[in-house]
Formats: sequence, structure tokens, C-alpha cells
Amino acid sequence: MSRTRYLDLDDRTEDVRELMRERPGSAREFLEKYELSWVYHENALEGLVLTHAELRQAFDPTGVVDSSMVHVFTEVRNQKAAIEFVKQEAANPVVKYSFSLVKKLYEILYQGLPNRMPVSLRRDMPLHRTYFHDIVQPVQIQPALEQLFDLMNGEEFGRMHPIKQATHSHHRFMEIFPFSDLSGKVGRMLMNIILIRGGYMPCIMHSTDREAYYEGLRLNATEFGHIIMDAMDNALDNATKFFIPSWNEMSRRRKAS
Repeated sequence: MSRTRYLDLDDRTEDVRELMRERPGSAREFLEKYELSWVYHENALEGLVLTHAELRQAFDPTGVVDSSMVHVFTEVRNQKAAIEFVKQEAANPVVKYSFSLVKKLYEILYQGLPNRMPVSLRRDMPLHRTYFHDIVQPVQIQPALEQLFDLMNGEEFGRMHPIKQATHSHHRFMEIFPFSDLSGKVGRMLMNIILIRGGYMPCIMHSTDREAYYEGLRLNATEFGHIIMDAMDNALDNATKFFIPSWNEMSRRRKAS
């Protein structure tokens, strides 16, 4: 990946952090909206599209929920709980990447659902309606996960740029595809632990970029990384526009030049 692009994302992230430090009230409002967007797009990426009103209702503890929406709203609340866990985990001085961490994310995303099953590794080669990339055979999942976590806890991984850490490990996790369901959500949460620890905003894959993301998983890890960086750029664009409404992409290009 281009080191120049890493540096550009580093600089732009620091610019947004500076805006947030200067305007703490606006920063709180922005982060609330950003996390709501994270929940929306994460679910839309998996085929569950909700309206803004439905999202708000899901988080309203006093609201009356239609019985037909209980399952959906539970999924949405679990997504928010997983985000809170990701932020807490990212704030720890040391993170141990392990199956225990992945299992915890899976359990949070599944808590309270009537079809909840014990955490178990995938035992088949499902035909995915959304994911079309090659995934490993079930017999390879456990050793592949162990190898991935050994890599992620190793010194060489620690010397990588955080964006490379996040994109390469996520690409490999999705190749392993450890669970029959929720592998995508768990994998993206794991990726965002790395990015947040690196000082970046969480990467939100917008539903409009759904096809690019899934097609990107069929590419090599370096090529896939550019799709993730595009999403990071988009998030920074939106953040800057929130704090500076008159800002546009031409402003960024003028600054870069």
C-alpha cells in the first residue's frame, strides 16, 4: 500500500481530532450520529435495512415495540453493545488477539436472540447470498485462526502501520470465515479495535459500497486495503463537513497541493 496514503489519512485524522478538541459539544453530537450511522450501515451491509425512525425506536427504552420488530431491535441493540465493547477493548493498554476475543464479540451480537446457539466453528461450505470470495474448508478453520492470532500478537505485526494491520488481518479473517453467520460483523468489529487503538475513527462500510466491499474480498489483501482506506477517507470527509459545513472535497485537494 502507498505510504503516502497512510500519511494522508494520518494527517486528516489529526485534523478531525483537533476540530473535536476545539468543539467538545459538537464532538459529542457528531460521535452520537456517527455511531448511529455505524449501526445502520453495519446492518444494511448484511441485508437488514432500517429507517432512521426504526433505529431511534430500537434505542428508546420507554417505547412500545411491535412484536414483529422485537428480533430486529434486539439485533440492533446488540450491535450497539458490540460497539461499546470494541471501544472498551481498544482503550486497554494491551489487547490479546485470540479466539476468546472473537467469541466474546459473537456472544454479544447474539445475546437475547431466540435462535441463539452455542458458539461453534463453521462445519460446512455454505452458499452465501452476499459473500462470494473463497473461504477455507471447515477442517482448516481452527489452525488458520491460531496462525492468524499468532501473527497478530507477534512483533512483526506490531511493527506494521495500524491501517495495514487492520486491513490485512480482516482480509485473512474473512478468508477463514469461522462462523456460518456473523463472521462479517465479528470481523469488522475486530478490524475496528485495531483502527481505534491506532488513533483512527472506526471504519464504516457504507451500504452504498456494499458491492465494492464484497468484491474486494476476492482481491488480495493489499488491493482490498484500498477499499477500506476509501471508506476511511469518506468518514473523514463527512466528519470535516459536520464541523465545517462550507468544506468540500476541493478544499481537501487544495490543502493537499
